[in-house]
Amino acid sequence: MVKLFGQAFIKKMNARVDTHKTRVIHALDVANTFTPDASESARKELIERVCHIATAVEPHVVAIKLNYPLVLAVGLEIVQYLKKLHPDLPLIADFKVADIDNTNAWIARHTYSAGIDAIIVQGFIGEDAIQGVIQEAKKAGDQGIILVVDMSHPGAAQFIHPQTPRLINLAKKLKVSGVIAPGTRPPQVHEIRNLLGNETLILAPGVGAQGGKAGSAISAGADYEIIGRSIYTADNPALKAKEFAELTYTAQPPADVSPQEAFSNTLATLLANVGAIKFGEFKLASGKTSPYYIDLRVIPSFPQEFQILTDLFTQLLAGRQDITFDRIAGVPTAGISFATALCNRLSAPLLYIRSKPKKYGQQKRVEGVFEPGDHVLVIDDLITDGGSKIEAVQALRDADLKVTDVLVAVDREQGGAKQLKDAKLTLHVLAPISHLIKSLEAEKRLSKSDAKRILAYITNPG
Repeated sequence: MVKLFGQAFIKKMNARVDTHKTRVIHALDVANTFTPDASESARKELIERVCHIATAVEPHVVAIKLNYPLVLAVGLEIVQYLKKLHPDLPLIADFKVADIDNTNAWIARHTYSAGIDAIIVQGFIGEDAIQGVIQEAKKAGDQGIILVVDMSHPGAAQFIHPQTPRLINLAKKLKVSGVIAPGTRPPQVHEIRNLLGNETLILAPGVGAQGGKAGSAISAGADYEIIGRSIYTADNPALKAKEFAELTYTAQPPADVSPQEAFSNTLATLLANVGAIKFGEFKLASGKTSPYYIDLRVIPSFPQEFQILTDLFTQLLAGRQDITFDRIAGVPTAGISFATALCNRLSAPLLYIRSKPKKYGQQKRVEGVFEPGDHVLVIDDLITDGGSKIEAVQALRDADLKVTDVLVAVDREQGGAKQLKDAKLTLHVLAPISHLIKSLEAEKRLSKSDAKRILAYITNPG
């Protein structure tokens, strides 16, 4: 079992789940803008309003989250007002700390000393800057630290989401108490849980006013859902908090699945949604017939699905520290688009391999910038017998590049892995075709009889 920061905070949160029958964290984000000449009575009125809402919702929440606008309006002493009313109610400072280590340490010192149980910190600032908070958490008695690995607003897709797997690895390395995952996108919560493991808490904002459905993030793998405006702007905050408490408490967490099963389930749904896998009778290049046809080259035509596939590749690599590389090379033609997307996500240099050398210029088969001895990861859409991969790898090896690993989305399970092993290569796949068929059968996208027939063909394609 991993020893995480903030054990007292985690235990207090978890204890309230069953005693209060809820998985709601209330984002008490009310705030007024006060000018320098604002009266003290106006400030006290806001404090009274905050305390009134906190008392109303306390029976139905596991914790209350306070944000910067509220603290800027009334000061950190709001913590003491709330602690006096409800000593056992955990308080989370949603400051999304994102500065250099020294500044972060000062922020954490003030916040923990005021009585806050946990602080939310941005992960993108890097390990050294986060250490400023970690050291203060230790000094304050092992207080909670929650790392942002993804966010719920649309703009998160631009910069934060592409780095989510790396941020999750950082969260695991630093042993933070929990992470923030987007309650507006349950599939991504599910992906984060699979990569994060079960020890670390997942807190999912975006439920309610931002569009997330109550209970959906819990069902995807989150421990708690953060709900704000839908509660504190309601005519009866206590009643609304109770409704959300019931929805989150009765939501069923996902059954434990292996990373391989998670990849298979996600990929199967993706392929079916874009029509990349079809069933019937299809003639193959060999002249034989197949009961299924798979064409991953259509995926780049669907930006959202293409992003999810790139997420899956990124997560697989993030979970396999034994796969090392200096560059990524795409096998023509489908593999080039997948390699390009993955290189963009990982900020890795791209190479691509021509089917045949150019008949002019330098007559190269390997395009891109590299040095002899560079370690290259080869990527393609799928594998059948492995012939095209071995040919591509040979072109790289002929250019004095080192290749030990090949990554594909789908293994057709027709001997490709063995062929690569004989060529001193290790195959890594998101999903074997048999797993995809079983996933689609479980989702009722494929009948039992058709699934049985296709699985028999996969076992004996002759």
